[in-house]
Amino acid sequence: MCAQLRPTKMPRLSLADLRCIDQAIIYISKNYIEKISADQLSIEVCISKEKLQAGLQLRTGQTLAKYIQQIRLQKAKEILVNTNDPVKAVAGAAGFVNESHFCKVFKKVHFISPVQFRYQQAL
Repeated sequence: MCAQLRPTKMPRLSLADLRCIDQAIIYISKNYIEKISADQLSIEVCISKEKLQAGLQLRTGQTLAKYIQQIRLQKAKEILVNTNDPVKAVAGAAGFVNESHFCKVFKKVHFISPVQFRYQQAL
């Protein structure tokens, strides 16, 4: 027997809430190297965790984790193209915990390894 999915109720977002969401997006873009949790970010921008998550989904079309991952991958691609830093250094500079996780995520999203990406961009 399958469990029935209940629709989750989206919290109402005021204009002030949306400004807080925009602040969260700016915070993420400046602090992507750090570990960012929904709890910590909601305190940082003075909004409930539920409203933060709903607002980010509304603004970016992604969950908090996916949005942070997207920002980190974008930064990693910039570093790969503009430097000859080793992949381990690129991973750290982009906010990934370790090289292995970075390579796994990069390949899953871009279908090539970071080294292959760098090589393709150099052609």
